[in-house]
Amino acid sequence: MPTYKDQNTGTWYCKFYYTNWQGEKKQKLKRGFKLQREAKEWERLFLEQYARSPDITFESLYNKYKAYITPRIRESTASKRFFMLEKHVLPFFMNRVVSDIAPADIAAWQTEMLSKGLSSTYLHSANTYLKAIFTYAVDYLGLSKNPCTKPIGSTKSRKLSFWTPQEYAKFADACKDNIEYYTMFEILYYTGIRVGELLALTMNDIDFKNNKININKTFYRLTGKDTIQPPKTPHSNRVIDIPDFLTQEIRDYVSRLYKPDPEARLFNKQLQYLRNVMRIRTQRTGLPPIRVHDLRHSHASTLINLGANPVLVAERLGHESPSITMNTYAHLFPKAQSDIVMKIEKAKF
Repeated sequence: MPTYKDQNTGTWYCKFYYTNWQGEKKQKLKRGFKLQREAKEWERLFLEQYARSPDITFESLYNKYKAYITPRIRESTASKRFFMLEKHVLPFFMNRVVSDIAPADIAAWQTEMLSKGLSSTYLHSANTYLKAIFTYAVDYLGLSKNPCTKPIGSTKSRKLSFWTPQEYAKFADACKDNIEYYTMFEILYYTGIRVGELLALTMNDIDFKNNKININKTFYRLTGKDTIQPPKTPHSNRVIDIPDFLTQEIRDYVSRLYKPDPEARLFNKQLQYLRNVMRIRTQRTGLPPIRVHDLRHSHASTLINLGANPVLVAERLGHESPSITMNTYAHLFPKAQSDIVMKIEKAKF
């Protein structure tokens, strides 16, 4: 990395050639460095940024991957992915040369991750994201082979927790002193919508005449700002039928708002608010603790116990396909399996 001293100013500069992403050879000149080593370091970092070679540091590879993937995924997804990578992956591999990272190094990182007491699904996600970075290096930087091939963790989440209708009724009674979060929990339990979908609801989304809720957006809190985005998947755009009593409860809540804006969020709250309220009220009732998201599972289990088929449950929850519903709630369908066996036995001549 040749550097030169400007005799007129006494400062250092670097002048070199590089090949850009289009394969064109370009010259770069950068002046004004007080020290020679600063000029050399600037040139090194610049070349790493533009190099199409795996002989760069993992930090540089990560920055390239981040710039590549950011416009290709949802903002909320990107935020969660980058947080996980920068917390658990980047510190471990930071200054390692990418082409020198071997499967044994990945195994060492996996061992460290396994010692942290993280959930199985979290471990699986972190490993998947690391693998994606090396896949990018294979596809675009000429890395010969992806060293991250062995998985850790699992895609299967922990055992589902949910409340029965009787348990939820006990919890709901403990919330009736505050109409806002009582209404929020009622919607979550009796519709199965996601928390982000609830927090994005406006009056315009509620069809009071026909007892329907239109799910067409979701709410996130990202980097300190409120964000409204499209729903999680295309199938998450849906219209949900609701019972008369729930329509009336929402109407009662709206009637107590001062000059409500039809386009403003009905519930100007954050997820953490709901978590705190749920934790406190659950402790008061003595019910087994569950997460706010588990109200979605509670709704699904209620539908299944009422005899709803997987297609109906999938449509109501906004799943991409009934197979997702079956994979998640298969253990809740024993009654349906028994009914099928009974029908087969009756059909036998």
